[in-house]
Amino acid sequence: MKGYSSILGTLCLAIYLLVFCGGRVSAQCNSMALDGNIGGAIWNSFDTYSDVLNGETFNEFITLSYSASYGENCPGWKLRVKALGNFTNGSTTIAPQFVSIRFNKVQQGSLSAAAMGVSNTAVPLSTTDVTLINSNAAFTAPPDYYTAHKFDMLVAGGSHLLVGSGTYTATLRFTLYNSSNVAVATKDFQASFNVVYSNSCTGATLSFHQSAQNSFNTYVQQMGGATVTEAINVQYAPNGATCRGWTLRVRAAGNFVNGANTVSPNFFSLRFNRVVSGSPSAANIGVSNTTVVPISTSDAVLINNSGDSFNGGTVHRFDMLIQGGNHLLVPNGTYTGSFIFSLYNQANQLISTATNNVVFQINSNVSSYTVVLQNTANTVDMVITPALQASGVSISKPQGLKVTGYTGHQIIVKTSTANLTSGANTIPVGVVSLETIKHTSTTAGIVCYTRSLSAVDQVIVNNPLSNHTQQVVEYDLRYYTAPGDSRLSSQSGVFTTNVIFVATPL
Repeated sequence: MKGYSSILGTLCLAIYLLVFCGGRVSAQCNSMALDGNIGGAIWNSFDTYSDVLNGETFNEFITLSYSASYGENCPGWKLRVKALGNFTNGSTTIAPQFVSIRFNKVQQGSLSAAAMGVSNTAVPLSTTDVTLINSNAAFTAPPDYYTAHKFDMLVAGGSHLLVGSGTYTATLRFTLYNSSNVAVATKDFQASFNVVYSNSCTGATLSFHQSAQNSFNTYVQQMGGATVTEAINVQYAPNGATCRGWTLRVRAAGNFVNGANTVSPNFFSLRFNRVVSGSPSAANIGVSNTTVVPISTSDAVLINNSGDSFNGGTVHRFDMLIQGGNHLLVPNGTYTGSFIFSLYNQANQLISTATNNVVFQINSNVSSYTVVLQNTANTVDMVITPALQASGVSISKPQGLKVTGYTGHQIIVKTSTANLTSGANTIPVGVVSLETIKHTSTTAGIVCYTRSLSAVDQVIVNNPLSNHTQQVVEYDLRYYTAPGDSRLSSQSGVFTTNVIFVATPL
């Protein structure tokens, strides 16, 4: 019986050892726990523009401790971290990818950095787990009942820090995984940093006025357009605000207007000319005097993300370019529009706007003549069938054109476009010719011409006005196509263009 008892005792002991060993394998890292502490937001961090550009490092900012129970064996463990959201300051946010965590040192514990295989490479945060340590060495207890690691927090510099001063906070979750990638322990920290430097531009104001305007006095000027040098003055007043990386934009409030007559702002552009007073220089701003910015009723960028801040005496001048063309063949008068300049900070927040009138003059000698299309001559409908295409089509407008003038002049005809259009289909305007015949009885001297239509100026009447009978003259107009013109073959649709008549002095 003693022998039996001895054998039974040995058998039980063997079973006990198997269960104990099996527990260390199946419950791998289960007794591990994470704890620690994190530094507070440094009160004077990011207090200069240089800090904001270059970033800052907070050394040994996080202490992470690992604890293990007796008998623990935790090989192939991994430490990972993630941000549970953006770093926030009220409604203002900074994305976590601009913040990194870097292993600094082993503060306490038997596992060296070399044994673990950990480096001091900074790891950018994300809202998903990123790996800080992928250990080659196991936690075993004993002796590793308590281990502590120090981590640095690095905040990258850049424009993402120019969203406003304040304390930015995010929750960081550190998670310990066993070799099977099962999470066995977590620890959350509230990580914060201060941005003292403010680049909000709050309080800065903008003003502008027109310092030069243009007058179009001849037909040639109306067709050629104009560049009004230093037409617009823009002044910046920081009013104590720091304002780097600012952007200046402009838009038109609507058309230029003179009574019932209008000119679209799309024919206008602005171009930076120079810094009149104050600083920074154009080179430090990063603006060129060769870039032409078209104006419309939507914001257009004149200066983008300035490389330096302005002071209280900063004034810029801009040239105004007015495109020439048929849109300027409007009655004489003062045409007034409004430009809206807007100042944005580097975070693309609107800081200030300035609205003022911009004007130009039409005082053209073209307007000293009266040109009237009458007797339905303002509309010419030519219906072309295959048979008519072969024989040609002719449409007459008797006394269709009436011109009144008291000095010698010529009548120019042109089309608004080079082609008659019907959707995506086109026919050259030259398929139609215009014959002009003097209808009014006058003394000799008036010469009329027949022209193939073109978008280029062509003279159809010369009137030297050598006699009072030539002051008010009516003309018959005949539009026609040549027989068998192949350019009209295989075409279908309603094709249109505008025909423009202009009286200019001889």
